Amino acid sequence: MAGAKSLQGWNIVSFSAVVIGAIVAVIWLVHGIDEQGMRIAIRATARSSCVLFVCAFVASALHRIWLTRFTAWLLKNRRYLGVSMAVSHTYHAIAILGLWFVTSGSALKFDPLGTLGYIFLITMTVTSFKRPAAWIGQRGWKILHTTGMHYFWLGFTLEFSLRISQSMFIYLPLSILLVVAMMLRVVTPKMQRKLAS
Repeated sequence: MAGAKSLQGWNIVSFSAVVIGAIVAVIWLVHGIDEQGMRIAIRATARSSCVLFVCAFVASALHRIWLTRFTAWLLKNRRYLGVSMAVSHTYHAIAILGLWFVTSGSALKFDPLGTLGYIFLITMTVTSFKRPAAWIGQRGWKILHTTGMHYFWLGFTLEFSLRISQSMFIYLPLSILLVVAMMLRVVTPKMQRKLAS
């Protein structure tokens, strides 16, 4: 119980960094620091990023319709869950660079959509802090983070739905999770307006 209570704020980011880092290290230890090991690490960090993203993405909507300690925890810590997603995607970038290195660049092509995703990731992470957030203003912050969150949702959903045929056990649940997350974001405000009227 005390351990759960301590998993708040920046402790979530530290915990995520250690756990995901350990997972990547084990992957490379078992599969080697070669093309196969890099590809497995890329897939693993994409999934961990997705789970952390969904937690931040649905925090507000879920808490509006389901008032529990868990949803209150999600809402309170969504900023840190978002930063943890950035940490996970940093490991993802390291694995991508590793793949480029071990294959001398032959296994990778320039991905403008992925590059745009990292631009969103960096700017959203930087503006998660008070001073940079104040520089762009509340309206700018909302536009950036809303656009970025929906861009990531679209990217994860397309990527994982196209991989369902490769591994239904892994990618089908993740795809369903993403669809349900978007449904919550869309339906919850409408439900609240109906109840208020």
